[in-house]
Amino acid sequence: MTTIITAAVFCIAVVGVALMMKNRSPKNKSGQAQSGNTQPQKTGSDHGPQSSSGQGSSSGPGQSPDQEFKSILEVLLQCNMVLRKDRDLPDGMTQKIETIIDDLSVVTPAMMERYPGEALTYEIKKIGKKHLFNTVKEYLDLSTESRKNQAAIFEETIENLHEVSHRSRDIVEKNETAEFKTMANFLAGKFS
Repeated sequence: MTTIITAAVFCIAVVGVALMMKNRSPKNKSGQAQSGNTQPQKTGSDHGPQSSSGQGSSSGPGQSPDQEFKSILEVLLQCNMVLRKDRDLPDGMTQKIETIIDDLSVVTPAMMERYPGEALTYEIKKIGKKHLFNTVKEYLDLSTESRKNQAAIFEETIENLHEVSHRSRDIVEKNETAEFKTMANFLAGKFS
């Protein structure tokens, strides 16, 4: 019962954030709000920012920051749904992954708005767009025996992602811009 309530609250929060982002969407030249596509789009943004000085942009061609964030939210929601369907994953691991999802859903829009061209923003978006989901999905798709063999690696990866998402949230909340380059270099080496 608690699981269902938690999943419902998370879904409501994701929809609420998506609606807030949609309401804040920029006006196009004709004065009408841009409409977002509900399907996640491939952005081609895996080339990274051009620099960590704010000169480059990591959003895909033709995709607004609101659309990009919405696609990240959709991937995070899919990750949570895949996670919730698996009954063999220990509750502690499920909670840790959900904490990562929560951290990413908070830190990503703040970084996209305040630090759009920073390398750390690019790395956090990449984790939200594909790395967390791929890590979880690949592990959950394993057989029971293979999961036993890969459990330590999976747990270490999730722990690292948990530390990264939590530390990134602290960096944004405390505006620790001096940490951006260090954290971005760490992420690029660890998860790329």
